Amino acid sequence: MADTGEQRPVVLVVEDNKINRMVAQQMLKRAGIEALEADSGSRALEALREQRFDLVLMDVQMPGMDGLETAHIIREGGGGEENRRVPILAITAYASPEDETACYDAGMDGYLSKPLNMDSFLRSVREAMQTHGRERRTQDPLPDPELRPDGP
Repeated sequence: MADTGEQRPVVLVVEDNKINRMVAQQMLKRAGIEALEADSGSRALEALREQRFDLVLMDVQMPGMDGLETAHIIREGGGGEENRRVPILAITAYASPEDETACYDAGMDGYLSKPLNMDSFLRSVREAMQTHGRERRTQDPLPDPELRPDGP
């Protein structure tokens, strides 16, 4: 949970594709970040109403409620008031300037293109959490990449 004694960051991975969710979760785990998952926009909103998160990784193209609509609802408080300003990074296979603009217009804080590269992915996660993140952490939210263990 987000309020453990360790104050480890907790990220919500919102992705309809199971393999893509697993890849993102493994990358986060290797960096010492707890990752919870939601396979749809509506499940993401449920999870956000239940607990506080440090970051949301949001797939843009999902059936039903897509990532853009979900992000807009989060910004309006539909994911709980304490998650209203949670940093949201879009993850998408589409990389046009129009797609990027649509993500920012929906209230997202950043934009990542698939396929994910571990180094750039973790750098973006780290930057989003430090730039847009909450001040409640007592330690650096992510260990230095040179110091983290290489094991799972």
